[in-house]
Amino acid sequence: MSYTSVMLCQRCGEREAEVFQTQQVAGRTYSRDLCENCAKQDYGIFLGALLQSQASGAPPLTEREQRELRRVLDEAAPPEETS
Repeated sequence: MSYTSVMLCQRCGEREAEVFQTQQVAGRTYSRDLCENCAKQDYGIFLGALLQSQASGAPPLTEREQRELRRVLDEAAPPEETS
């Protein structure tokens, strides 16, 4: 009998992770595993805001868009060091 381990999304905890983000900061490696839905949501928000900020004549981000972008960036950041 064989068992296969399914890695769940670290954001929703419900679906299988399919997108694996690895970050190296100050010599330490951090990883974040997301399902397709959560990755589309998070990275869609991030990329949309980035494109909008670079487009000439584009309106500024709304307060709601800024809060959502901050949430995505905060979740993607490596954990803070505790002393």
